[in-house]
Amino acid sequence: MERLLRLDEDVDLIFPPGKRFHLVIVGGSALILLEAISRATLDIDALDASAELRGLLEKYDINCRVMTYVNNFPYNYEDRLVPLPIQGKRIDFFTASLEDIVVAKLYSDRDTDRQDVISPEVLAMLDWDKLEHLAMDEDEAKASALNDRSYRQFRANYDEYAKRYRLCGS
Repeated sequence: MERLLRLDEDVDLIFPPGKRFHLVIVGGSALILLEAISRATLDIDALDASAELRGLLEKYDINCRVMTYVNNFPYNYEDRLVPLPIQGKRIDFFTASLEDIVVAKLYSDRDTDRQDVISPEVLAMLDWDKLEHLAMDEDEAKASALNDRSYRQFRANYDEYAKRYRLCGS
């Protein structure tokens, strides 16, 4: 939170008055901000950031390279953004919804991503009906998938995840 507030202060000093920006945080840092996990992470992953901010974001270890993974997020993720309780002077801070983040992490084969989505806090906080909608609906995870093969792999990961952990979150 401190890093985001310092970024906002710099933006306030650099850009002309009255201009607002947005930043959408995803990944482990978003889960930390949503209080769903407590592990440490070195950088902050930004899926969406105002173009004018991109050069400044590196100074704060905010990674915009995750844009290459936008296909791992359900198609309409913007409709479910969660505003962060940071009163930025110039930046509106958001995270993707917990369910959108879980979908993205289930597309991944990284062990860290698997561990994140099975944490007891994540399982307890998940809206399983919303997660199922995002995983199954033609206009969500399937619509944003890079190709049929990646969606089939995601669905296999999701089906295994739901079978194993859904009762834990209920």
